[in-house]
Amino acid sequence: MNTLHASPLPLFSIDDHILTGDNITFRLSPNTSGRFQSGSPDTIVIHFTAGSSLSSSVNVLTNADSGVSAHFAVGRNGDIVQMLPTNKIAWHAGESYYEGRSGLNQYSIGIELDNAGQLKARGDGTFESWFGEIFGENEVLAAQHINQQSMGYWHKYTDVQIVRTLSLCKALCSHYNISTIVGHEEIAPSRKVDPGPAFPLQRLKAAVLQSDSERWATESSDSNS
Repeated sequence: MNTLHASPLPLFSIDDHILTGDNITFRLSPNTSGRFQSGSPDTIVIHFTAGSSLSSSVNVLTNADSGVSAHFAVGRNGDIVQMLPTNKIAWHAGESYYEGRSGLNQYSIGIELDNAGQLKARGDGTFESWFGEIFGENEVLAAQHINQQSMGYWHKYTDVQIVRTLSLCKALCSHYNISTIVGHEEIAPSRKVDPGPAFPLQRLKAAVLQSDSERWATESSDSNS
């Protein structure tokens, strides 16, 4: 069982709707519906990319023909790519519903995490992604998803990726009136399973929304159990 070491969290800030801090780049996506209305964003939606790399996912999210976009993508080494200013609407939630509201794009900031997603057991102790990459047992969590009926296999997140996502969420909540953090699986349960059981979503919510970052940093990482 690995732990997230107790160390100062990365410091990020938002300046004119652009994230500032170490190892952050900006690559503009054309896929937006314009500015948020007053009072938004008030929600963060966490996703996995189900892609082969950070760069390949950013290529899709910034392609005018893809029909999708997000505000941020977080790499497995902790690198962050911002693709839209945080006052612009991205196309990440799709058909979605949560606590009486539909169409969550118009209320939320989308964060994509570089992760292969759900994997298929190959019968030899290894696991395969939909795009053909093979993973060993140490890279995989066996768990039943809340939206599924049977056990599944999930690509683990890295500690640095989770900690950087935590810091990003804290910066966003400090700058905007954000009161809700959800997974894509919570707002589109009939069709989505991201970020999946390998991501400690409930602990992240508590750490960000309840200012419990110190406990977060010292407890064991559920995603790497």
